[in-house]
Amino acid sequence: MQIDKFRKFLTPNFLLYIFVIIHVIVWSMLPLLREILPIDAAECIIWGSYLDFGTNKHPPLAGWLAYFVYSIFKSDFSIYLLGQLFVGAGFVYIYKIGKLFFSDLKALFAVLLLEICYVYTYMGIYEAFNPNFLLLFLLPFLTYYFYKCLHEDTLKNWVILGFGYGFAFIGKYQTIMLFAGMLTYLLITKIGRIQFQKKGIYIAGIIAFMCVLPHIIWLCNHDFLSFNYFKLCELKYSHIYYGWSKYIESPMFFLLNLLLPLIGLLFVYFTTIKIAGQKYCINKIVNDDSMFLVATGILPVIFQILPAMVRGAYLVPQWGYCLLYMITILLFYFFPFELSKKAIKYLLFWIIAGAVATYLILGYIYYTEKSFASRFPVEQVTKTLSDIYVKETGKPLKYIGGFIELTIPLELYNKNYVSVLDTYGYKNPWIDMADLKDSGALIIGRNKKLMEKYIIATMHDYNGKFKINKFNIVVENCLGKTKTYEMLYVVIPPAAN
Repeated sequence: MQIDKFRKFLTPNFLLYIFVIIHVIVWSMLPLLREILPIDAAECIIWGSYLDFGTNKHPPLAGWLAYFVYSIFKSDFSIYLLGQLFVGAGFVYIYKIGKLFFSDLKALFAVLLLEICYVYTYMGIYEAFNPNFLLLFLLPFLTYYFYKCLHEDTLKNWVILGFGYGFAFIGKYQTIMLFAGMLTYLLITKIGRIQFQKKGIYIAGIIAFMCVLPHIIWLCNHDFLSFNYFKLCELKYSHIYYGWSKYIESPMFFLLNLLLPLIGLLFVYFTTIKIAGQKYCINKIVNDDSMFLVATGILPVIFQILPAMVRGAYLVPQWGYCLLYMITILLFYFFPFELSKKAIKYLLFWIIAGAVATYLILGYIYYTEKSFASRFPVEQVTKTLSDIYVKETGKPLKYIGGFIELTIPLELYNKNYVSVLDTYGYKNPWIDMADLKDSGALIIGRNKKLMEKYIIATMHDYNGKFKINKFNIVVENCLGKTKTYEMLYVVIPPAAN
């Protein structure tokens, strides 16, 4: 009798939340094998400390959240947990989207299968938290409420959608890709065009615009500083693709890079059909639902590659990872099969095996690695830099510039330092240039060819002589094994000197 009651309790809804809780806890703990936060997460915290309506790369929401959480809990774990909470919330809304189109059980497996995709596992360690994590939640959230608005048309749903879009836009500009897909759906379908005759869509638009307005004003007042990041990326990677072939190579390799995280997932999905003894089939029905899934699951990726097709610009693969959130729903809808007992057992085996294998492999890597990216000896470097600067200038070190993967961790873990962000065009509204010149700075890096660039990026119009010096740092892993790295530095003395 008790067993029957327990079985009735094990509904897909209940199992989903158990899975989400386990995922969040497990993938928040493993990254603690790192001794410092990944650069993206550390950079977010620094952005948030400016308490401004923009950054040098992205809109401000991720920075605000990271700084708020880190200020309260003052631990790296809180940032890993923050990132995974967004992942978990995204799982919940992917499940809700799945339930709109098929059974609760299929919707559950649409979430569980994502555990095989390293966007939802490895990236939690590699990046911890950045604007992409916001979209891993907000994109499925927006997709779900967009569908609800189309089919229920209540003021509540449109208001929620409006706020959701507003927060998504100040989370990351990439939200425009989903917006473009949704707008396409509104224009080409009857149910979509009808919305323009109703007030809900305009209410949502006004709410979203009001949420984004402070950031728009900030952009106007700062010469659209954030947009310069895209120019910087295009310039940085301009050597990769060139000539007429770049218009083909760039989008093709971007799509191939998006395919890599999906290889295991696709293998498991299609072999499940074979193992279960079912036939492969394609859902060719064209209706509002199928067009909705194409508009929200496929069109955003197509819109993302347009810059590569038009300009031949290099696209960083990670930019597209958050757009993969609909992959399992697309598979279940367009390549359907029955979830027989045999199919469920096979799926569960690979989901559990894939997650455990990934966890163990990553655990071993981070336990044994000797990379300064995750084991940067902050105390050792801080003492060395401070001693060098005092010896050469007679003053305490305040400003540090150069390679941000070195300077930002130093500021994050040592509040006496101020890192000077390397911004495209060398415009930095968060630094008092007069005080910087009066105080001097120490520039650090690992590439001699880039040191002059770092100096100009820090001091802007600096044209004095400089001497590149070096010192070594020793990185030790959990097994006590060490590796020595050579660091470069240039002392820029105070103006009075």
